[in-house]
Amino acid sequence: MWYCSTSRKVSHGTLTPMLTVIFASTTAALFGVGDFLGGAASRKDSAIAVTANAHLVGVVLFAIALVAFPAPLVMSDIYAGIAGGLGGGLGVTALYAALARGRMSVVAPLTAALSGSLPALYDFMTGTSVGTLPLVGLGLAFVATIVVSATSTSEEPDGSRSLPPAALVLSILAGIGFSGSFLSFSFAGDAAGFWPLATARLTSFLILAAATLIGRRRFGVAAVVRRETYGAGLLDAAANVTMINAIRLGPLAVASVLGSLYPVVTVMLARFVLHEHLRPVQRAAIALALTAVVLSSAG
Repeated sequence: MWYCSTSRKVSHGTLTPMLTVIFASTTAALFGVGDFLGGAASRKDSAIAVTANAHLVGVVLFAIALVAFPAPLVMSDIYAGIAGGLGGGLGVTALYAALARGRMSVVAPLTAALSGSLPALYDFMTGTSVGTLPLVGLGLAFVATIVVSATSTSEEPDGSRSLPPAALVLSILAGIGFSGSFLSFSFAGDAAGFWPLATARLTSFLILAAATLIGRRRFGVAAVVRRETYGAGLLDAAANVTMINAIRLGPLAVASVLGSLYPVVTVMLARFVLHEHLRPVQRAAIALALTAVVLSSAG
């Protein structure tokens, strides 16, 4: 069932809430594994090169989708895609760079708290009905951001930092970028098909490719990270498809926040694959961020 985003929610009766949860939860799982792979690749190669190659995978996949599932070309859908590509490109590049510099188990929840709460805040400010629990979740998200920021920049016993200042700034930029992408896709039309996603991925790829040329950097990635890079690109593209369906079927606040549960997957992989260890106060900060995501998707 292939949908596109729309500012007018489609009703499927009692199935709509369930479908929204299914699509958004699937998005979280796909983003979680994809971000882990992209972050791992960025630790061995340039974050911009990894992101550019991952997005090239998306360009190819969405080009095929446009042929397989044709849709009318409407300029407003193209504009929504361009805006989404700008936000998504910034978000993914900043996130991969942050994951390469700081601990995944700290970076991912911080980014999610911002990327999930800002669209929900937009819904609230524009008059969309938001329940008590989501409002509490929004407040906790901002508190979590402050707590994570304050506790994660201090030195560890070994002299390292779980979230250096540069990684903190990049995490915030990633959250803002993803928020802009979610908001942009919500303005695409009923019959947009894959145009918004294809345009978004092409936009972000061209910007990243230009950045590598301007910076005189190598575009390709090392052979050792190709599997992780292409895997991240495939999962990210799939996550965008499920996310845009969730945005279309349910309130933007619920879809964006529930889709931001991806740190659960990323943190688990970082803990059991990379064996990252956290101090109690950092665990509390991460739990606060994840609680904010869950509460914001309630009601």
